[in-house]
This record gives sequence, C-alpha cells and structure tokens, in this order.
Amino acid sequence: MLALLVTRLRRFDVAEDSLQDAFVAAARVWPAQGVPEKPSAWLWTTAYRRALDRIRQEETDARRLPLLIADSPAPPAAEEGGDVPDERLRLLFACCHPALRPDARAALMLRFVAGLTTAEIARLFLVSEPTMAARLTRAKAKMAVAGIPLRAPSAADLPARLDVVLRVIYLIFTEGYRATAGPELVRPRLADEAIRLGYLVGELLPGEPRTLALLALMLLQHARRDARVAADGALVLLPDQDRTRWRHDEIARGVSLLDLLEAAPMPGEYHLQALIAAEHAKPPPTDWPRIAHLYAELERRTPSPMVRLNRAVAIAEAGSPEAALSLMDGLVIRDTHLLPAVRAELLTRLGRHAEATAAFDEALTLVRTDPERQHLLRRRAER
Repeated sequence: MLALLVTRLRRFDVAEDSLQDAFVAAARVWPAQGVPEKPSAWLWTTAYRRALDRIRQEETDARRLPLLIADSPAPPAAEEGGDVPDERLRLLFACCHPALRPDARAALMLRFVAGLTTAEIARLFLVSEPTMAARLTRAKAKMAVAGIPLRAPSAADLPARLDVVLRVIYLIFTEGYRATAGPELVRPRLADEAIRLGYLVGELLPGEPRTLALLALMLLQHARRDARVAADGALVLLPDQDRTRWRHDEIARGVSLLDLLEAAPMPGEYHLQALIAAEHAKPPPTDWPRIAHLYAELERRTPSPMVRLNRAVAIAEAGSPEAALSLMDGLVIRDTHLLPAVRAELLTRLGRHAEATAAFDEALTLVRTDPERQHLLRRRAER
C-alpha cells in the first residue's frame, strides 16, 4: 500500500504520513464500528483522502505565501504501467535514479517497497538505526530538491538500474530467509515476495545472467524453509534438518537455472552464492572443501566481512577450526551476533572453554531473534 501511495502521489513524506493517519483512524474507528468487509480498501481510501487533503492544504498555503513557496505540488495522478508491469517493481526501478547514491537507493526501496522498518534496514546494512534514519531522510530530501521523478523508467533505462534492483530484492529475501529480530527466524511471505519480484525482473529482461543467478540462489535457499525451524520454533541446523521437508521441486528449479548459466565466462556474486547453496542441497556428505573454495573465490570478487566469516565456517567444517579462527583475526562486523557466535563454536571445538564462554556471552548481548537466542543458550550450556 505504501508503494502504491508513493507511485500515485510522487511524494514519500505525504505517503508515509497519510498511511500512518489511516492506521490511527482504523485503530480508533474499527473497535467501535467493527472491521470493514474489505479492510485494505478502507485503509487505502482513508490514506488517499488524507493525502489529497494534505496536498490541497499545501497548495492553499502556497497561494497565500507566494514569496516563501514558489511551486505548488502537482495533483496526484495514476500512472500507466509502461514498460514495468507491477506497482512495487515499478517503484523499485523508479527509485534507482542515478542522482542518488546506490546505498541510498537501496534503503529507500527497502522502506517503501518492502515495507521494512528503519531498524530492520539498519541491521541489513550493519549500521546503527540513527545512521539509517539520517540516510533515509537525506535520500528523500534529495529526491524532492532535485526534482527526481517517481515514474516508471523506460525499457532502455532498465539494464543500467538492474544491479541496485537485484541487490534490494536479495536484501528483502535475506530478511525473509533469516529475520534480523523478532520472535520468528523465518518470514516466508517476505521471501516469497522477493522471489516474485525476481521472476518479474526476469520477464522484463529475459536471459539476464544476474537475474537467473539470483533466482537460483533464492529458490535453493528458500526450499529448506519448512525444515529450518522445529514445531516449537527452535532453530534446526542444516545437518539436523529433515530433508523430506525440503521443497525438492524448488531445488530442481534452482538447479535448472544454474544449468542455464553453465557457459557463463565469469560467475558473478549471485552465481557463486547459488553454487554454494546447490552444494548444501545435495545429499550428504557435504563437500565442505568445495564450499570453502567457492567462498574464497567470492571473497576475491566481492570482499566483505560476512563473506570472510562464511568462508571461515566452511574451512572449519572441512576440518580446520584452527585455520578458520586465524582467518577471523581482526574481523569486525558490527551490530550482529554472528561473529562472536561463530568464534564461540570454534573455540569450543578447540577446547578453549573459558574463551568460548566469553564469546557466547558477547553473542547473547547482540542476538535479536528468539530462536537464535535459545540456540545460543543451549549451545553455551552444552559446552
């Protein structure tokens, strides 16, 4: 609904405020009058009317104060689909204007297309919430001051904006695959939406290797969703998962997409990650040396602390926890429990129990999902 309001009104601030007003109105009216037959339609109508009232008031103020406000906003108008068929996808591409920094574009899209909160976006970018709030404010202000149009781009503009769009789709999927906070580890509807958007991008730009690789990666990872959490909500690690609960049809689709990329001269980031996911989807034993090699290649292409951490895990699983711990020396990943949690597991394997306890304690101060917190407490007690 937020994405729809933004594309109709061409105003981020008015869209956000009006939708919030609509939810406040619902909280006040529905308990007394009952929930309407179509709640989303009620919210949309209320939000849109509130938005029109705000814009009309601005236009009135502009006429009264012509020396202070030179231009009044254009009236909101529905936009035809153009070359982009889906409302959210249209906004994804529209927010990729080259005048904005790539990280600002991605943050805007996560807020207004995926509907993630500022805190959730901050955790995905591994920055503090105030930093991300300031980044979003600057991006919205830049779009307003620079007059960046919120309209569907032409087909010719799509390839140049694809990298940022795919990055955002994968960030949406990442939050769905492994939530950064809350009572649940998996948010399947968010992951489903990311895959849906991926397919729509694939229809816009058929045969694009980056899109095929990302789709393969998401399908292969999402196929394990039913087995990753126990009936009581507890985290289930990969070796302990019931593979009969995996979605093998989705694994087959992911592998078939990878087959289409076999002739790719130089695998990109998503391709390498999809190859790793495909290794995890194979029957045991898992080929950890190959996974470690793939992570090493991924780190060479796109170096990042998280890639280094995953490479260390693969090296440890291949039988070298000492080498894995050495690889993590000097590694810094802020605002996430993953680094101290991995360090704790490696120290436990090496029999360095006092250090492992300290690392588990550090991870417990940072973890934000209930299933992962319970897993860390259990592992700390089992040590």
